[in-house]
Amino acid sequence: PGVAKEYTATTTANVISTAGDASLTVSDPGFMANGAFTLPQPLRVEIAPNAWSAPVSNATSAITFRQHIGANDALRTGSYTKTLTFTLSTTEP
Repeated sequence: PGVAKEYTATTTANVISTAGDASLTVSDPGFMANGAFTLPQPLRVEIAPNAWSAPVSNATSAITFRQHIGANDALRTGSYTKTLTFTLSTTEP
Protein backbone atom coordinates (compact mmCIF):
# COMPACT_ATOMS: atom_id res chain seq x y z
CA PRO A 1 0.00 0.00 0.00
CA GLY A 2 1.16 3.52 -0.78
CA VAL A 3 3.59 2.47 -3.52
CA ALA A 4 2.72 2.18 -7.21
CA LYS A 5 4.31 -0.83 -8.89
CA GLU A 6 3.96 -2.94 -12.01
CA TYR A 7 4.23 -6.65 -11.33
CA THR A 8 5.54 -8.91 -14.10
CA ALA A 9 5.56 -12.68 -14.52
CA THR A 10 6.73 -14.70 -17.51
CA THR A 11 6.33 -18.19 -18.90
CA THR A 12 6.82 -19.89 -22.25
CA ALA A 13 4.58 -21.81 -24.63
CA ASN A 14 5.80 -24.70 -26.75
CA VAL A 15 4.08 -24.29 -30.13
CA ILE A 16 3.51 -27.17 -32.53
CA SER A 17 1.48 -26.59 -35.69
CA THR A 18 1.27 -28.24 -39.11
CA ALA A 19 -0.73 -25.30 -40.50
CA GLY A 20 0.56 -23.01 -43.23
CA ASP A 21 0.07 -20.05 -40.91
CA ALA A 22 -0.71 -20.05 -37.22
CA SER A 23 -1.50 -17.47 -34.59
CA LEU A 24 -1.37 -17.73 -30.79
CA THR A 25 -3.88 -15.49 -29.02
CA VAL A 26 -5.24 -15.07 -25.51
CA SER A 27 -8.80 -14.41 -24.38
CA ASP A 28 -9.56 -10.91 -23.11
CA PRO A 29 -7.52 -10.81 -19.88
CA GLY A 30 -9.94 -8.45 -18.16
CA PHE A 31 -9.39 -7.78 -14.48
CA MET A 32 -7.91 -9.98 -11.78
CA ALA A 33 -10.43 -10.71 -9.03
CA ASN A 34 -10.46 -11.67 -5.37
CA GLY A 35 -14.01 -12.88 -4.81
CA ALA A 36 -16.33 -10.00 -5.75
CA PHE A 37 -13.48 -7.46 -5.74
CA THR A 38 -11.44 -6.62 -8.86
CA LEU A 39 -8.27 -4.63 -9.37
CA PRO A 40 -8.83 -1.23 -11.02
CA GLN A 41 -6.28 -1.80 -13.81
CA PRO A 42 -6.67 -4.67 -16.32
CA LEU A 43 -4.21 -7.53 -16.58
CA ARG A 44 -2.07 -7.25 -19.72
CA VAL A 45 -0.71 -10.25 -21.63
CA GLU A 46 2.01 -10.06 -24.28
CA ILE A 47 2.96 -12.98 -26.57
CA ALA A 48 6.13 -12.94 -28.66
CA PRO A 49 6.25 -14.29 -31.24
CA ASN A 50 2.52 -14.80 -31.70
CA ALA A 51 2.40 -15.76 -35.41
CA TRP A 52 4.13 -18.20 -37.74
CA SER A 53 4.00 -18.33 -41.56
CA ALA A 54 4.97 -22.00 -41.88
CA PRO A 55 4.58 -25.22 -39.91
CA VAL A 56 6.47 -25.17 -36.59
CA SER A 57 7.68 -27.87 -34.26
CA ASN A 58 8.64 -26.98 -30.69
CA ALA A 59 8.76 -23.24 -31.35
CA THR A 60 9.07 -21.22 -28.16
CA SER A 61 6.84 -18.24 -27.52
CA ALA A 62 7.44 -15.92 -24.55
CA ILE A 63 4.33 -14.95 -22.59
CA THR A 64 4.53 -11.93 -20.28
CA PHE A 65 1.85 -11.00 -17.74
CA ARG A 66 1.78 -7.41 -16.43
CA GLN A 67 -0.35 -6.04 -13.61
CA HIS A 68 -0.15 -2.43 -12.45
CA ILE A 69 -1.08 -1.71 -8.83
CA GLY A 70 -1.60 1.96 -8.01
CA ALA A 71 -0.36 3.59 -4.81
CA ASN A 72 -3.93 4.16 -3.61
CA ASP A 73 -5.55 0.97 -4.91
CA ALA A 74 -7.56 -0.83 -2.25
CA LEU A 75 -6.25 -4.38 -1.86
CA ARG A 76 -8.14 -7.18 -0.14
CA THR A 77 -6.54 -9.99 1.83
CA GLY A 78 -6.34 -13.17 -0.26
CA SER A 79 -5.40 -14.16 -3.79
CA TYR A 80 -6.31 -12.35 -6.98
CA THR A 81 -6.84 -14.65 -9.96
CA LYS A 82 -8.00 -14.65 -13.56
CA THR A 83 -8.55 -17.61 -15.88
CA LEU A 84 -7.13 -17.13 -19.37
CA THR A 85 -7.67 -19.20 -22.51
CA PHE A 86 -4.85 -19.44 -25.05
CA THR A 87 -5.79 -20.45 -28.61
CA LEU A 88 -3.55 -21.60 -31.46
CA SER A 89 -5.48 -21.16 -34.69
CA THR A 90 -5.04 -20.84 -38.43
CA THR A 91 -6.90 -19.29 -41.33
CA GLU A 92 -5.32 -21.64 -43.87
CA PRO A 93 -5.51 -25.41 -43.34
